[in-house]
Amino acid sequence: MKNYKLRGFVTLFIVIAAFLSTLTGLKKNTFAEVEWEVLEKIALDDTPNDIAISSDGRTAYILCTNNILIYSIQEKEVTDTIPIKAKFSQIALSADGEKLFLTDRKSKQLSIIKVVSIYDIEVGQSPVIGKLDAPVSIVAFLDYQCPYCARVYPVLGQLLEKYPKDVNLIIKHYPLRMHPFAKKASLAALAASKQNKYPEITKVLMSNYKNLNDKTIRKYAEEVGLDMKGFDKDCSDPSLRRIISQDMKLGAKMKVRGVPALFINGRGVKNRSFNALSNMIESELKKHK
Repeated sequence: MKNYKLRGFVTLFIVIAAFLSTLTGLKKNTFAEVEWEVLEKIALDDTPNDIAISSDGRTAYILCTNNILIYSIQEKEVTDTIPIKAKFSQIALSADGEKLFLTDRKSKQLSIIKVVSIYDIEVGQSPVIGKLDAPVSIVAFLDYQCPYCARVYPVLGQLLEKYPKDVNLIIKHYPLRMHPFAKKASLAALAASKQNKYPEITKVLMSNYKNLNDKTIRKYAEEVGLDMKGFDKDCSDPSLRRIISQDMKLGAKMKVRGVPALFINGRGVKNRSFNALSNMIESELKKHK
């Protein structure tokens, strides 16, 4: 019996010794170390208590004593503030980036804040379809070869018909690399705008998104009644390419991840049905009364 206990003790000792030897071996064979440095120090106007980062890594919500500071990581500056009256301990952001969860240890409460980004979108050199000074603007990032853009475009046309005095449409050109003739179609549309045929050619191009190529784009330009010499000249105008480039940069800045991307008076649209868009427009019109 004593020999059995001794053998058990010896076995346990050997196992422990082997484990410690393994740890020692791992320490000796470690080939990576953590290296760190302070990249930047940013002075804030309020005392920070906690922070939440958006899933795309572009925005930080800094919980402070009196405010929530909205910090653009890309632009390296505080872009907005949300004033808060209560004292909160921690902050978290929902996966969709639309809700802030604030907790207070003392009161044992959870507060949920809805966050909506409203963009100030400049018209720039983009042609406007509809009344120029309409109180409601629909900004649409579109690709002329995109089937989803082609599907939503008639809905936008219906909205313009329903609200002829109150709504206009501004297309921001966002041709995707996967669509070889999308950029050429955008150039054709912008060239047509110089002959006041922008709405006409846009409708035709969207209706024929499956058939776009060099030959058909010229064909559609002729069908809407363009002067082809002027059209060819305008398609080669570098300023039109700059407009497309500016639209692409704007889309990136506004976190556009795909097309179609719609904004009504700067508010992002999720439900692109006619009824949902009409409801958003009605809501905006009430603000202008």
